[in-house]
Amino acid sequence: MVSSLSGSAVFEVKREMGCTPDDLVRWLPEALSDLYQQTSLVIDDRELLLSPHSRIRMCGTTLKSRKIALLSIPVLELAITFDTLFSAEQIQTILDRFDLYTRRGGG
Repeated sequence: MVSSLSGSAVFEVKREMGCTPDDLVRWLPEALSDLYQQTSLVIDDRELLLSPHSRIRMCGTTLKSRKIALLSIPVLELAITFDTLFSAEQIQTILDRFDLYTRRGGG
């Protein structure tokens, strides 16, 4: 869900993702569509995507992988911060698309 940072109109959401930083970088062009050019991404203090006029800022930290029997799942904690020019409805639309393109399932 979208929540307001205290004392500010900036919106930030957090996601815990089962992917590597390389996976995320590969998925972002499709996940963000036209907004990809206006996005900055920093993971573990490394700038992986830099936009001079960022409207979306993503900051992530890789966490210890989860192990289930012989399966190892990478874990990436991601904070996504949106420019104040986005409405709550626009943010929700962006997040819906982002989730659609970055969630992976099995079966």
